[in-house]
Amino acid sequence: MSQGYRFVIADDEKTVATGLQSQLESLGYEVVAVVHDGQRAVEICRRLQPDAIFLDIEMPGLDGLAAARQIAEDPGTPVVIVTAHAHPHLIGQAVEDGVIQYILKPITTQSLQAIVEVAVARARDIQELQEDVDHLKMSLRERKLIERAKGILMTRKQLNENEAFRLLQRQSQDRRVPMAKLAESIIQTDELLTDSSSAPTPPNSRPRRPAEPPID
Repeated sequence: MSQGYRFVIADDEKTVATGLQSQLESLGYEVVAVVHDGQRAVEICRRLQPDAIFLDIEMPGLDGLAAARQIAEDPGTPVVIVTAHAHPHLIGQAVEDGVIQYILKPITTQSLQAIVEVAVARARDIQELQEDVDHLKMSLRERKLIERAKGILMTRKQLNENEAFRLLQRQSQDRRVPMAKLAESIIQTDELLTDSSSAPTPPNSRPRRPAEPPID
């Protein structure tokens, strides 16, 4: 039994789009929208966020490759190009534009299921890899925050590195706040105090000279 994948089809040839829709639905997949131009394909992917879009190259207005570039980036929908053209330049350009699968018309129903499974699996691998990269970036940012906050505590409270880290750790546990968030708060407070101490004294707050005694 097919998993409940949701797809969009974008092809200006309505008979081709209808045929592909019938093939996908016969395999148990859901086609949530069929559109006939590139701009509409971009808009519908942003709104419905399907598991993938089957996209023709030659369409009016925004062509398939330009649409693929936008769709792959925003909202990040996997793109499968469906075309009658097998020119190497087009294939290379499609890969650069974020296309995860490139298939030629006509498509048989027997081959379509394998194509779908491979495309969705590749899309999920790419998504997991991106999530791993995002996690590593966040971890690096958090480490930098903690190191900076540790330095502030060492300076302001005359602590060594281990003592400053233990203080951060203890305060994080006591307040039930992630250590990176606590570190960010310490940094912001330190910046505020530093700015306040270096600000010039307002003129009206300066001590006045004592009044001269009246001359008789």
